[in-house]
Amino acid sequence: MSSDSRTKITFYGGVHEIGGNKFLLEDKETRIFLDFGMQMGKANQYFTEFLQPRTCNGMGDLFEFGLLPKLKGLYRKDYAKHMGFDGREGNEIDAVILTHAHVDHGAYIHYLRPDIPIYCSEATKLIMQAFQDTGTGSSDEYVTFKENFMVRLNRIGDLSKITGKDMSYPRRLLIFDNSKKFTIGSVEVEAIPVDHSLPGACGFIIYTSMGSIGYTGDLRFHGRRGTETQKFLEKCGNSELDILLCEGTRVHENSSESEIDVEEGVGKIVNNTENLVVCSYPTRDLDRLLSFYNAAKQSGRDLVIDLKQAYILKLFQNSDSWKNIYPKPDDRKIKIYIPKKVWGLIDKDIEYWGKKMLLEDYPNWVHEFLDYDNRADYRTVSSNQKEIIFYCNDFQLQELIDIRPRENSSYIRSSTEPFDDEMALDQRRVKKWLLRFGLLNKDLEWNHLHVSGHGSGDQIRKIIEGSNTRTLIPIHTEHEEFHKQWHPRVQDVQLNDSVSM
Repeated sequence: MSSDSRTKITFYGGVHEIGGNKFLLEDKETRIFLDFGMQMGKANQYFTEFLQPRTCNGMGDLFEFGLLPKLKGLYRKDYAKHMGFDGREGNEIDAVILTHAHVDHGAYIHYLRPDIPIYCSEATKLIMQAFQDTGTGSSDEYVTFKENFMVRLNRIGDLSKITGKDMSYPRRLLIFDNSKKFTIGSVEVEAIPVDHSLPGACGFIIYTSMGSIGYTGDLRFHGRRGTETQKFLEKCGNSELDILLCEGTRVHENSSESEIDVEEGVGKIVNNTENLVVCSYPTRDLDRLLSFYNAAKQSGRDLVIDLKQAYILKLFQNSDSWKNIYPKPDDRKIKIYIPKKVWGLIDKDIEYWGKKMLLEDYPNWVHEFLDYDNRADYRTVSSNQKEIIFYCNDFQLQELIDIRPRENSSYIRSSTEPFDDEMALDQRRVKKWLLRFGLLNKDLEWNHLHVSGHGSGDQIRKIIEGSNTRTLIPIHTEHEEFHKQWHPRVQDVQLNDSVSM
């Protein structure tokens, strides 16, 4: 435990970069991390899909490149012991507070000790549950913890690995009530919902022994919940903030269209398309799903979603707060797409192969959807192209081989444009697929309808000026110079710097 009695914030990510927020707040004897995310840009410099951190080295590969802070008493003991990073020490962190469930804010929860409480909104927990249940590896462990490197003596006296569900434990996920403040040690926290590109995002006002801190997380005004961001701003303005940690992802851009603009644009393209409409948008952006769903209803079509989206909609039906916001997975205007898997039995004679063989082709979380009345496969989409909007992300393009879009079909891309060479290369590959199946013209142009989850410069300026904060610290941005134009006291921090109050 630090002997320094001052209130301070140490920045282990999220400064001079977009994402990777990991801010350690220390107040008296209380130590809290604000988010614990992946530094996407920096991580992509060293790791790719086929060059991943080694599980056997625990956090070591990430320590090497400064992607995780090298702090004792923070990380899971099984990894720490196995890599020789102690692992016997006590818990040094009182809590982690999550703004939302995007990976640049919460991906590295997997490495944390399971006894560290993680405070989050209900929707954030549901999305993390979906990440884990539909994921394929240990890095998707958000809500439970499975201990690794455990052994026992077998019947002949040799060591053998212990694996399986017996070693899985729940993490301490604590759902905060947005209407009530909560206390962690000497710190009081007020969570306030904000508008972002997935449900459950919050900003925070944190009351410490030396003053108050505002933390925007990621926010905007132009989505479906812009009034929530306005309420957060009003709370900041009335809280006599000493410090505001303010995002600025798009601070260099001047304006933003709205989510309603996207919905209307989708509707126009759909109404002008004779046959199939194929679309792609972020899987967990349920507000964007709602835009396509509304456009489908207005045009008399059905929206065909993938299994992961169906699973998220199913989880949200368990929430009294969210179940009426988004459609149910068995909604009459939704169809759930069942792709071919390893044996490709979805279109085979089930009486010959048997239901058991079919189920074995899919993970357990998919099984119930195989019995839904609104399930669909490539035959459904192919034979009803005039009546369907078909969700097909970049990892599902093989489905087009079986569906075979007819002439006068359309493609709508509703996600961010590439921001590095690797993403641009991926898009060139995607365009070759779409060109092959007649969904792009010879100039390789597609319909692009998207709004960001982040506010543009005019919106961020409104946050800064309306917050009445004494000191402003730019985070989640590569353009700190704009914050300096809009506030007289901007503190520029570097990675691993500490700011005291």
